[in-house]
Amino acid sequence: MARFLGIDTSCYTTSAAVYDSSGEPAGEERIVLSVKEGNRGLSQSQMVFQHTRNLPVILQKLSPLLQDIKGIGVSSFPRRRADSYMPAFLVGKGAAFSLAAALHVPVYEFSHQENHALAAISKHPSLWGKPFYMMHMSGGTMDVLSALWQGECMEITTLMDSKDITAGQLIDRVGVALGLHFPCGKELEKLALAGHHTYHIPRSAVKGAFSFSGPETKVQRDIASGKYAREDIAEGVLEHIGKALDKELSACPFENRPFIAVGGVMANKYLRSRVEEILGKKEIKVYFADVETSSDNATGNAFGAYMRHGLRP
Repeated sequence: MARFLGIDTSCYTTSAAVYDSSGEPAGEERIVLSVKEGNRGLSQSQMVFQHTRNLPVILQKLSPLLQDIKGIGVSSFPRRRADSYMPAFLVGKGAAFSLAAALHVPVYEFSHQENHALAAISKHPSLWGKPFYMMHMSGGTMDVLSALWQGECMEITTLMDSKDITAGQLIDRVGVALGLHFPCGKELEKLALAGHHTYHIPRSAVKGAFSFSGPETKVQRDIASGKYAREDIAEGVLEHIGKALDKELSACPFENRPFIAVGGVMANKYLRSRVEEILGKKEIKVYFADVETSSDNATGNAFGAYMRHGLRP
């Protein structure tokens, strides 16, 4: 059976995945990068060090599936743009090309952003080659995008982004202030379930873009005051992000295209339901990756390699 390897070395996760010729995922492994308690991130040099250490461990775990590899998909850069570069992605790229040289197989390069989109498309292969909208919400990204296909690659145009910090950064910064471990998405979501709908954040006055720096300042001040329960603040932050999505997505003049919502923030079940509700009013169908593959992983790259290999002349 032919198999296809995917590799992704993003800012906070080392990952690899295998797709097989039946069109199904065969296996996936990942290691979340270690961040010291109380810190809100890592330098690129720290990311490169951890990826270099983690990737052999992950590939060893997947070794029973690494027979008959016919192609390798890898995130070589954050976005498919000439100015898009992060050293962390060079670890995965270097490993992919080294393995490909030894195995005499092709490498299919994707952006990290495309990898996220492909994780959702892998669940709905009929979307391959069709234009779509995409919202990418992760720790460092908050973009609404239009995606067209140029041959086998996506041409992605930004329709809307954040003017300051992203929703993911708001979640992580507030989470760390609440004593949660970075990255804070899962823990903050769990904490918010115990909220009592008593903590509310005023909407941003910015139009046509997202803005969360003002809300973060207010929340940090309120945390320091000790007047509000941790669970109520967590719930209020997610509610505020949902309202920001409602305000901006409702005003955006979308055509009738599929809408893909991806990235680690889109693993949040409350925000997923809000996006479906908002776009449902516009009669736009929303597609998600599985909750497990919404956060950083290499499944999209493995699927992309499988598709690109099958389309080769």
